[in-house]
Amino acid sequence: MNDMKKFCNSINSCFTNENSSLDERNMGEIVSLLRVKSQLTQEELAQKANVSTQTIKRLEGGKEKVSDITCREIIEALGVNISRLTKLLDE
Repeated sequence: MNDMKKFCNSINSCFTNENSSLDERNMGEIVSLLRVKSQLTQEELAQKANVSTQTIKRLEGGKEKVSDITCREIIEALGVNISRLTKLLDE
């Protein structure tokens, strides 16, 4: 669960400029790439994550800050190994 919190904090820090090495566009691209790799449309991901399609579109477009709960729901809907992803982002 710590890795999930760390990842969600990384996403949200992009929107508040808290010394993140990633900008919001890059985080949106990561979510988009994971979604495409999972062969999901934005609408399908939104439905699986119990969020609006607009939330997914705005997140992928670098315009949406999400709560830890929403972040967790999106990542779980994508079936991502959060520990592995967090390690990759730290490199």
